[in-house]
Amino acid sequence: MKTLFPNAKESLAAGVVLLSNIYSSLGKHEEAKAFRSNQIEELRVKVKVGLSWTEIKGHIVQLKAHDHSHPQSTEIYAKIDRLKSKATENGFIFDSSWMTRSLNENETIESALCGHSELLVIALNLIQEPAPKFIQVVKNLRVCGHCHEFTKVIAKIEECDIVVRDANRIHHFYPNGQCSCQDHF
Repeated sequence: MKTLFPNAKESLAAGVVLLSNIYSSLGKHEEAKAFRSNQIEELRVKVKVGLSWTEIKGHIVQLKAHDHSHPQSTEIYAKIDRLKSKATENGFIFDSSWMTRSLNENETIESALCGHSELLVIALNLIQEPAPKFIQVVKNLRVCGHCHEFTKVIAKIEECDIVVRDANRIHHFYPNGQCSCQDHF
């Protein structure tokens, strides 16, 4: 790919991230980490940080994965914990195949997956008074499979519509637990 497209560094970086994620999905986290860092360094590009935006009371809020910078972060993570419990009670299983890295110390599969930026901004919306029946989120990257499945469950539990505009499409999650993309994400 580097030989065929030497000037397409941004696209090559996306390919590096994809291949690195494939290594991780096979449980080869160390190989994935080494490959990703070596290739990104060689390409001399920066990988996009995953960000999500939403509007709260007339202000645009931006969060990144595992972000604790928001003044309501304690409440955001408490809401995530309550959503995880309700989802588990309803049979939801946190799928480790969506993990793209090794777990850090004191981290669980659930905490790693549920710290993605789109879930944090959804939780931020849900702690507002009154809780909204319609939530809009914009994300600069694609939604991962875990977040897609978990957001369907959140929409059903909270009985609200959630619209997530990711890098590829618009997902409308309905209160019945379905998504407009029909799971073609």
